[in-house]
Amino acid sequence: MKNKAFAFKNAVEFENDLNLFSTWCKEHGSPTVCFQIHSALLDSDKLKPVWDILERVFPQAPWFGNSTGGNIADGEKTTDISVSAIIFEKPTTKIQICQYDFSKDSISNIASEIVKVANHNSWVKALEIFYCITPFSTTHLCEELDAIAPNIQIFGGIAGSSDINSSDSCIFSSVGGYTKTGLLAVFYGGEEFFVESRKISGWKPIGRNFQVTRSKGNVLYELGGIPANEVYNKYLDINNDKNFFYNALEFPMLYEHNGVSIVRAVAACEADGSLVMSSDIDEESMIRLSYGDPQLIIENIKTESEKCKEFAPDVMHIFSCAARNVYWSQHDQTYEITPFKEISSSTGFFSHGEFLREKGHLNQHNITLVIALMREGSIVKHEQTNNEGSRKEKSFRLPISARMATFIRETSFELEQTNSKLQVMTEHLQDVATIDSLTGLENRVAFDALLKMISQEDTNTNWTMLLMDVNGLKYANDTFGHQAGDALIVAASNIITSAYGSKGNCFRIGGDEFAVITRAPLNTLFILYSNLQKDIEEYNKTALYHLSIAVGESRLCNDAGIRKSISDWKMDADLNMYRDKVRFHKPIENSENQNLKDLISCLISVEEAKDSYTAHHSERVKAYSELIARSLGLSESSIAMITHAAHLHDIGKMGISDNVLGKPSKLSDDEFEIIKQHPVIGAKILMQSNYTHELVQTVLHHHERYDGRGYPEGLKGEDIPIGARVIAIADSIDAMTSKRVYRDAMSLEYCRNEIEKNLGVMYDPAIGKVALEHWNEIVDYLMKMLSGRPKVI
Repeated sequence: MKNKAFAFKNAVEFENDLNLFSTWCKEHGSPTVCFQIHSALLDSDKLKPVWDILERVFPQAPWFGNSTGGNIADGEKTTDISVSAIIFEKPTTKIQICQYDFSKDSISNIASEIVKVANHNSWVKALEIFYCITPFSTTHLCEELDAIAPNIQIFGGIAGSSDINSSDSCIFSSVGGYTKTGLLAVFYGGEEFFVESRKISGWKPIGRNFQVTRSKGNVLYELGGIPANEVYNKYLDINNDKNFFYNALEFPMLYEHNGVSIVRAVAACEADGSLVMSSDIDEESMIRLSYGDPQLIIENIKTESEKCKEFAPDVMHIFSCAARNVYWSQHDQTYEITPFKEISSSTGFFSHGEFLREKGHLNQHNITLVIALMREGSIVKHEQTNNEGSRKEKSFRLPISARMATFIRETSFELEQTNSKLQVMTEHLQDVATIDSLTGLENRVAFDALLKMISQEDTNTNWTMLLMDVNGLKYANDTFGHQAGDALIVAASNIITSAYGSKGNCFRIGGDEFAVITRAPLNTLFILYSNLQKDIEEYNKTALYHLSIAVGESRLCNDAGIRKSISDWKMDADLNMYRDKVRFHKPIENSENQNLKDLISCLISVEEAKDSYTAHHSERVKAYSELIARSLGLSESSIAMITHAAHLHDIGKMGISDNVLGKPSKLSDDEFEIIKQHPVIGAKILMQSNYTHELVQTVLHHHERYDGRGYPEGLKGEDIPIGARVIAIADSIDAMTSKRVYRDAMSLEYCRNEIEKNLGVMYDPAIGKVALEHWNEIVDYLMKMLSGRPKVI
């Protein structure tokens, strides 16, 4: 992959340069070429000669571009119009350009189309966005594009002009022409195409935290209850006048969103004191003012440039926010990207905002430097220029204003921490007596206080009490452990709060007891109860532990309007709750439970009967597991549990597609992730049949590895249940010595060597040694089972 830059000075010179380049391309096998145009000029008449010449000399090559606040080529600022030829040398590399217009379609439809192209083309590895400045927020687009497959990199910039306070911008391409109201989506990818994206900020917080107390979309109205612009006026002496934008630019806001710190510059200050931002700011979020720290920026640049060298890019695309030039006013515009010049060729522009996907979310940044690194094929280290001047460390002597800013920031932060601790301690002392620690709901103390308040009312307010009880909590605690019981309590709390929380007060008043006090009308109560049952039903579809809640309802006033005493009110609700428990929540009889267990055993036989290669697999693993467990000297009850678990260990494969289980070729990463779900599916099946907690945990963890690199939870060493460690070895023995659809059976010698080699890695070394000491017994059993199977050498 290569990048060749052309400076457009006049049509004649440009066409001559392109003709020479065309000759070069033919001499080098006519590689795939596309052209990227950056222009500080927005006039389409001035851009048209560039397009015409490109289409005349390279009629098949796509081209695209955007307006800018200045152009970058190979780390230097270039002429008003610059053209870069992107040369793809690998035949598998692909590029696709899509152009959209906001004036002709909605953001949702445009985002949906982009997601469709990205996700329906398996070759796509990167999406580059060029976005016209719009009066509306970029947040909706960013959120919609989160649906793009997580392995695809997303980066880009907002087009602009040389006036950073102007909203003029444009995009253009060979597929969509020229527009001032749209975006370009450029998709890159292919088997031998590799890409990474990085950002550099360098802004430090100053002063105290401000809570966003009122905002709507990208308009910020209040910070800490005062008009938003007063923060700039009070703390930085920046007035709401014609110079507000430029003065505020040096003090942007730091905002935590989607798990990353985002820099937000104010686009405009309105007459009412509200601040217009380029993206949404959520209410109740925290922001801080910030300032640029030159030392931090240089350190970040040094760190990131070293990481870029490790990637060894062929080409870099640079999106440097034009507002950063205000900070580096004493230097050239390209000052901070100088260290990247020696890494590889580059193209880019000074943007009005930057896009970058981090932690699975696409965010729009301001005053940030984003760099996309692209490469074809394996890493090839480029020659480093022997330029000692470019490598020399730059030293900075911070101005006193910067040191004072640091002092103010740190002292403000310390005061905030002290105040926060005092506030938390005060709130904790107030809440600890009335808040349940497990669920966060109010407890019996708060419940009784509300009942006392109700008892002192003069009017017959139409209160309703609902008492609720989690069915089977004792069974869950005894069978699956208190962790399971706590999970049920938390789930019940969340579901009760979801159904009733907006209409009343929810309490946890005992171990498995909850209460709701509400003024909701009679006709609404039925809807709330229906919502509760729907939420329980939905939860149980994927839950590890089955949830059931008995509900008893009582109204404070009867149909005649006569008010009950508080004690009678509670008793009435309590009796109704127990009637509900008896009527609708009968426990499963033992015979029914045994029928479920018999059905599971039958299902194992059916699953193995579908595939001759794995027939009797569970039976053999059960036999090997029993032999190893007895050799370890375990108790009879432990041996019985382990052998039973071994027989059931693959029951979860009932939930895996036959196309994946029986695939004769190597599984893809996605298919292997599906296979890795079978222990979890198996555990869920067994829980529904009331198998013991110990047995369920053994089945759940039989694919864990001793070194912690197994699944589903990555348990390590003796954190893995002993039964699961036994079955892991037994399962491996049968897997290696059995013929599978994708390979022949392996020899006993190979199997023994593999187990010995992986002691302490895949297998418990102590259990593995016992299995090896009893290897002849394992072989004897295997020989008995050879009937109808290929002979093992």
